[in-house]
Amino acid sequence: MVRLSFFAMAMFANLAMSVAGPINTETYRELTNGFGQTGACRGNGGGGDRVDSRYRILPTQAECETVCDDDSGCVAYAYSGNGDCVIYGSGQDGTCSLTVDTGELDRYHNFNSCGECYQDGAVVEDALVKSLCGICSKETPAELTASLSVCSTVGGLWTEAAWTAGTWEDPPAGWAGDSYTHLTQYGSTNVHTISVAESYGCFDKVHEDGQATCTGSTADGSSCQTSFEDRRTSTQCPEGCTFYPRNGSHGPYCDGLASDGETSCIEGFETTDVFSEESCLAIDSQCVYVPAIAWTQPPATIHAPPADLGPGWQDVIRASVTTGDCTGRDSLPQCKGKDNLAGFEYGVCRLDTAGALNGENVNQKYCKNCINTNGDQVNLDEKACAQACLDDPSGSCIGFSHADNANCIVYGVNGEHYLRHPGDLDNQWLGYTLHDEPCIADKIPIGCTPKFNTIKMNTKFVCRHLNRDNTRWLAWGEATGSEEITVELTVTPSLSDPVGVKDFTQEMMNELRIKMASVAMVDADKDVSLEIGEGDQDGHVKVTFTIQAPSNVIIPMTAMINTILVSKSRDGALYFHSKLTTDNALQNSGELIPKAGHIAGILVKGMRHNLVDKSKELHTTSWSQLNPSACSVDPVDPEPVILPDELASGALRNMYNYLHL
Repeated sequence: MVRLSFFAMAMFANLAMSVAGPINTETYRELTNGFGQTGACRGNGGGGDRVDSRYRILPTQAECETVCDDDSGCVAYAYSGNGDCVIYGSGQDGTCSLTVDTGELDRYHNFNSCGECYQDGAVVEDALVKSLCGICSKETPAELTASLSVCSTVGGLWTEAAWTAGTWEDPPAGWAGDSYTHLTQYGSTNVHTISVAESYGCFDKVHEDGQATCTGSTADGSSCQTSFEDRRTSTQCPEGCTFYPRNGSHGPYCDGLASDGETSCIEGFETTDVFSEESCLAIDSQCVYVPAIAWTQPPATIHAPPADLGPGWQDVIRASVTTGDCTGRDSLPQCKGKDNLAGFEYGVCRLDTAGALNGENVNQKYCKNCINTNGDQVNLDEKACAQACLDDPSGSCIGFSHADNANCIVYGVNGEHYLRHPGDLDNQWLGYTLHDEPCIADKIPIGCTPKFNTIKMNTKFVCRHLNRDNTRWLAWGEATGSEEITVELTVTPSLSDPVGVKDFTQEMMNELRIKMASVAMVDADKDVSLEIGEGDQDGHVKVTFTIQAPSNVIIPMTAMINTILVSKSRDGALYFHSKLTTDNALQNSGELIPKAGHIAGILVKGMRHNLVDKSKELHTTSWSQLNPSACSVDPVDPEPVILPDELASGALRNMYNYLHL
């Protein structure tokens, strides 16, 4: 077991490793985009050409490279300064019981295509996944592949054929598989390019799989491929680029940055005559030329029709007049012949901002392989992603964007800081805090950005939001039982004038209950009671709210109140400075708290999910100006975190992300 204190974790988290090239330069070559930039591995098609892979955290690049060394199916690996190790190659993401040896095109290469479609007793070869296994009653646009989703957009009736699923076996324990999941074509099995990504390096092990090759042997028994590679010289390198001679298992290549700043060193080199069929056949008549694998951009796909998520959820979010503008949208088949698609229901959640064709982003986190509290992978379908939103430990999820079997993006307040969800210690979310903070309800939290109510049109996604009033809680199901959440405000004299219980008028107490109800999104008269009493120190007053919450929502409600009143520290006091919630309420107006008073601390006591086993447990959070620590959790000294060895490095990365994202 590894025993780490919180402060040790924070210290080690800052020691992020750097990636400086392969360990074994004779076996591996670092790939770039042809302009000197590095990133994560891709096939011949660049950023969109993902290669099946498996992933885990490993402490050193050497360990990651050793995994690739020992795996004959590994064609390349990527490693990041945060410890991410990705192993690429066919079958790395897992294997299907129906797998057959079809070379480059393996129809069962991911968990979505692990099945067979039968129509009238015959296999439908083009139906690679279940959503394509059927027939639409109406003709679909030529640019789109007929599917349940596409059929729904043309008003057709989809008749399902028979889908027989195989058995999918995940990669070895400790690894998470990542499948190329496009519905209509196979992903590449070769690595030859990259997608630029900060702190990542891609190290290619099988170098010729993305290039034209020259197979066979010459009359004297020498290798056609070796002679083919030896024809490459520095003269074929674009000006300014660097030529690298043969080294170990990889032939000569060209990389760097061209003098004109526009020519790709790699592409410019590999399109010269020495890579041609004539160059191969000139070596010997027995040599056989094999052209480089060509990447074909896949046709557009559409997300499954929006699901009925039940009470508590808004209808699917649609494009506004601004984001529905078809100007420059030639890649979107639905835009052809139209000026605007306002009302279009497929896309990624965005803020509606004047002049922003794609809207603007808000704080978010995303994951492909994480597991929700129902045990489902969050990218499985729309409902699985919706459950991940409800599971968010911040309690403040506002909505989500979902791509079928590909991605789940969750939006909220402070949610991007919670990178692990209850019961799922093996996976972590990736959070971004560089955008606006959306509103859970009107002006809550203080300083939030309104108009988070449109989409960036994208047929692969749907955007769904929770309601922004007390009907939000219906998303967690029909109310069952009743439990209490306690919120305590510590009120102290702001200056020399004393403040006491008698200074709180009945009108103040009524307004306090109304304000607390607005924060918790409950009914002030039915669900909130209030007690004004003496504080823990002379001259202090304790304002205690008791909130009655259904047992099935006490966990998210506790978390949301904590996010609003405690996690943002002294911002919590601003809600009680005036009847009107505003970020300008820096001074106490005397409407809810006596003018002579000052809120010096807030405590929230309720329930939460245990991170390991998902069980319900007591949870207290607070901030206070009356002790050395401005913010505490279960106001006691935290116990050291004890983690199994196999999770220790992941925990360090989790803390690194928490501190720096």
